[in-house]
Amino acid sequence: MSTEAIKLPRVTKIELIRLRRRLALTRRLHRILKDRMTLLVQEFYITLRHVIELRRRLNNYLSETYAQYYRVLRLYGRESLLISASTVKTNNVLFGTRTVMGIAVPLIEVEEVSKSSITLPLEIVNIQLKKKELIETIIELAEYEKALYLIGREVARLRRRVQMLEKILIPRLTNTIRYLTMKFDEIEREEKVRSIKIKAILSAREFLQ
Repeated sequence: MSTEAIKLPRVTKIELIRLRRRLALTRRLHRILKDRMTLLVQEFYITLRHVIELRRRLNNYLSETYAQYYRVLRLYGRESLLISASTVKTNNVLFGTRTVMGIAVPLIEVEEVSKSSITLPLEIVNIQLKKKELIETIIELAEYEKALYLIGREVARLRRRVQMLEKILIPRLTNTIRYLTMKFDEIEREEKVRSIKIKAILSAREFLQ
């Protein structure tokens, strides 16, 4: 924790009032940023769970697709797979953004624009369906991984700001306010003592006269 005080151009009661207002505003900002960081951390873990689940699903799809691919390769040969590849449905990938706690994260959707009219063996059709699921999972995974990165970056930025307010600015403001309060209290006590002495001197003069 910082124990330094803020250097002031003038040591006045107006500056003390300004510092107290600034401290109240800083504490309010600190509370808001900390609440936002807490909510973002929760959103970060929700997104992380999505990423882990999509990774698991992607690995399963890859294992199933490779197994089916080699089975079809043995049954129909490489030429059939090449023909089927030319009849795969084409898709458009649409990019946009969505907002998560004020952070713009990517939104990616797959739009199917044409369909194959060629009749294919059931095994090859199943491979094409697996490929479609595989592509959709990869795109969804990319969307959530980018969102995870952006949310994590915002959490790190907020954590730095919260720690700066908590460990540097607020302690310095508090120390400065404490120092000024003690200084003005001391000045006020000196003024009272001086006033009492002046009254005593004036009373003594009147008594002598």
